[in-house]
Amino acid sequence: MTVLSDGSIIVMVGTARGGFIFSSGPDRSDWTMSGPTHRGSQVYHLILDERDGQMYAAVNNIFYGPEINRSSDMGKTWSESAEEPRFKQDSGETLEAMWNIAPGRPEEPGVLYAGAAPASLWKTTDSGETWTEIKSLGEHHSRPEWEGGAGGLCLHTILLDPERPGRMYAGISSVGLFRTDDGGESWQLNSKGTEPAIPPRIDENGGRCVHKAVLDPSNPEIVFQQSHRGTYRSRDGGLTWDDIGGDLPSTFGFPMVNHPRRPGKLYTVLMDSDEFRSAAEGRVAVWITDDAGDSWRASTEGLPQRDAYTGVLREAMSVDGADPLGVYFGTTGGALYFSRDEGENWELMADNLPRILSVEARVLG
Repeated sequence: MTVLSDGSIIVMVGTARGGFIFSSGPDRSDWTMSGPTHRGSQVYHLILDERDGQMYAAVNNIFYGPEINRSSDMGKTWSESAEEPRFKQDSGETLEAMWNIAPGRPEEPGVLYAGAAPASLWKTTDSGETWTEIKSLGEHHSRPEWEGGAGGLCLHTILLDPERPGRMYAGISSVGLFRTDDGGESWQLNSKGTEPAIPPRIDENGGRCVHKAVLDPSNPEIVFQQSHRGTYRSRDGGLTWDDIGGDLPSTFGFPMVNHPRRPGKLYTVLMDSDEFRSAAEGRVAVWITDDAGDSWRASTEGLPQRDAYTGVLREAMSVDGADPLGVYFGTTGGALYFSRDEGENWELMADNLPRILSVEARVLG
């Protein structure tokens, strides 16, 4: 890999056949690719912990099972956890896949969280050497009615409130977005205003298939959600929700990312429908809102507008934090696109990659 300097951009791409790392200077004009790492494994998530420069990968291998690997040299070499996330032998459950990895808060060195399938939340306090399940979530009274979506019963979204140390969110398909205010001792499931994907039986707030959620950068009480049945906004920390998909052509989509410096600016990519999980009419578009979802517009310049029957998965979209902001997304057809002008124009970074499962971008230094 090229030696990177402060201000360089790194884009980490997890695919169905391993991980790839792209790097460029601050102008994002010339990209270098390395990889694949974890050859033959499905890398559901590949991230950089900006607190200490460690890289983590959620690796799922058909023979060796799910693992969380760590790299101290920007992805050149990888090591396994000393104690991988695993259920107790007498639990009757078997871990199927690792889905998502989220670094802890700046004041919590060594703390990371991970989401898995079947739906479970894991925590490490030693930078990934050992993992412990946060069992309180799985003990929620609605647990007997949890059902998985097409991707299985997975915990895929982990959000930490930057202003309230005890508050975090966990998104489970097809259950809903859970919130804790006491550091994981107890959890509440709230979904008033959202449409269920599966009729709830035990908890009236259940059966919601959240696909992705993000917190507003200026006010974490404002939460946005892309789900199986629409696009929503909450102004009270997820207690109640408003439908903000009126200008969107579909109620079905997976990814959602927001601008880190412009409150109310978000990006998403939609699919035709649940039944036809592909770009509507073969035209790829990124939908952008500048007013917290009150209105949306399509950005298509540089994107395929004919015979592009592909999709974008929940982890496969990211922003890099640079100014102007870089926006990135990868498709199920193996194409990786980027914008260096905050989503107005798009360029193809790579093609013919394996099915892209995740994209994470960061500015170094």
